[in-house]
Amino acid sequence: MANKLDEMKALLADLSSERAQLDAAIEEMIASLAELAPEQRSASDWAPDGASTKKYLELTERQAAVEAEIIELGRAIVETDEPASPLH
Repeated sequence: MANKLDEMKALLADLSSERAQLDAAIEEMIASLAELAPEQRSASDWAPDGASTKKYLELTERQAAVEAEIIELGRAIVETDEPASPLH
């Protein structure tokens, strides 16, 4: 059981690291978008079908998936880590 718990904690650390990288990339993209004048956004990579828009959507979708995995894994760790309740 301890080995499975260690594996889950290692996976949680990996997911947390990925989430931090995704957060940073998304923040960087938002800052890049903010530098453009509003009228330039629709004619640039930020157009509805532009490369930056697609990349942003990919990153935010992965961010949501990673967050869901972190929540699920966190719950599993708590369940595994809690001592079994004694039977009375």
